[in-house]
Amino acid sequence: MVCLTTFQSTSGVMVNPDVQTTFQKLSEGKKEFRYIIFKIEEREVVVEAAVSQEELGLTGDDYDDSSKAAFEKFVADIKARTDGFTDCRYAVFDFKFTCSRVGAGTSKMDKIVFLQLCPDGASIKKKMVYASSASAIKASLGTGKILQFQVSISLTFVLS
Repeated sequence: MVCLTTFQSTSGVMVNPDVQTTFQKLSEGKKEFRYIIFKIEEREVVVEAAVSQEELGLTGDDYDDSSKAAFEKFVADIKARTDGFTDCRYAVFDFKFTCSRVGAGTSKMDKIVFLQLCPDGASIKKKMVYASSASAIKASLGTGKILQFQVSISLTFVLS
């Protein structure tokens, strides 16, 4: 049984229940999606895109090089959807990586990160609405951490 709750931000922006449902498809079980992009539309946070591994052309063991390719495709997608980083968005991305730990060897890991994109090219009003609405979407997804996505001319992914 899935319990969906409606969340409202201090800005009055509501979170559409499809946001939770789609996020659960990324975070639980089969991990149907690699990333999801959300936008605020008519005072409501809605799913703009939910992109699968297959849509990215990435299959099989998806770590390191494939994760880099997935992130580059995500950045290109969000850049196109924000008209060259002139609009705001929220997104979740499933990072897959290998991690070497002293005494434990190398492990394959994945972390779902929540990104808040409020680029310099966006209007002040949009940035304020997205900033004041972040707590509602964060609560609806059940995530405690937010990465603020600062955009420069060349956004790159570095694996170390």
